[in-house]
Amino acid sequence: MDITVAGGGIAGIEGLLALRALAGDRVRLTLVAPDPAFVYRPFAVAEPFARGHAVEVPLSRFAADADAELVVGAVASVDDAAGELTLHDGATRRYDALLVAVGAHPVDGVPGAVTWMPGGDPEVYGGLLADIDEGYTRSLAVVIPPGAVWPLPAYELALLTAGEARGVGLDSLRTTVVTPEREPLEMFGAAASAALRDELDSAGVELVTGAVARRAGAELVLEPEGRRLAVERVFAVPRLAGPALGGLAADDEGFVVTEADGRVRGAQRTWAAGDGIVSALKFGALATYEARVAAGAIARLAGATDVPDPGEPVVHGRLLVGRRTRRLRPAGDDPGAPLWSEQAKVAGEYLPRWLTEHGVLKPDEQPPGEGVEVAQPVREMREAASRLYDLGQRYRIDSAELAALGRRIASTRQRMG
Repeated sequence: MDITVAGGGIAGIEGLLALRALAGDRVRLTLVAPDPAFVYRPFAVAEPFARGHAVEVPLSRFAADADAELVVGAVASVDDAAGELTLHDGATRRYDALLVAVGAHPVDGVPGAVTWMPGGDPEVYGGLLADIDEGYTRSLAVVIPPGAVWPLPAYELALLTAGEARGVGLDSLRTTVVTPEREPLEMFGAAASAALRDELDSAGVELVTGAVARRAGAELVLEPEGRRLAVERVFAVPRLAGPALGGLAADDEGFVVTEADGRVRGAQRTWAAGDGIVSALKFGALATYEARVAAGAIARLAGATDVPDPGEPVVHGRLLVGRRTRRLRPAGDDPGAPLWSEQAKVAGEYLPRWLTEHGVLKPDEQPPGEGVEVAQPVREMREAASRLYDLGQRYRIDSAELAALGRRIASTRQRMG
């Protein structure tokens, strides 16, 4: 049976490794991805501070271990009935079953703000740090927009920036986080929210919750109250938009519509997982879980009979807040710390094990009792994330990119009838 995995990110690699483990020699595997490397991004948030960087792993290493063919190319469309996918260069590939894990792509969440995410251009944020060091920037807002969004990097960035300013003696920098969440990182539960709020207070970072921000000249307008916040620089984490692949059922923002087992709605041999599917929650641990669910369904289709039930997804981790002994560099008085331990940054069954066994991740040496333990059922995380998603539908943004995406989706739906 010929199985193709489309996507070289977290969900794609988890799915590839899971398929080989679950289906064994019943399947011939092909990995299709637009880039030749898997990028491990969790510590990219610290790149502008010269304290962390993304790590690249050639996809050929994963393909070799999974005994899979590697095809470098981006998927343009899928014909489920014919069992064929088309790449952007016009080439086609046949398949008996397909796992689509191509992810989402970032779009501006706050027009007029600088959109920044881990793995983005470190020089952009580096320029802001230079302005802070030289005293040209005295106020900064880091904004979490509504919609499909991952808020954690905004808090990391604000804490790191406040620590950087304090490290060079600039106690006058006013750093504010604006979020539509009712509590910071509310999806991780009350204990994590309280700990993060305390960490922000200790770092001198102001927090505005329950607000949707839009830029208006030198101010931010905070809806629904209409309050105005004067600020010199605004950085925002992006909203996400779906891949809008031709031939696959999608919602109005291009996210692929799936059933409970990951099968694409209306398809017979195509499954999907990861950030590119309809889900209010965008999180690496959930993406790997979705990939295992889909891989299990495909493995059973291939004849595997001992496929384990992945159970209910629960996100385990340790929120590293309130720790004054941990540093991101060996010297200095900077109190900033990454919010997640290294092992917890990417959760899953197959990918984290591979990264550890091949030296990309180091075994977690975090002493017990440090930080705040998180063990949050995904169903509870979805409740908080759904509120952000619903706000994104209420507060639409004037985005040329989202408008073009909408036209492409409408055209695809018209062709599909």
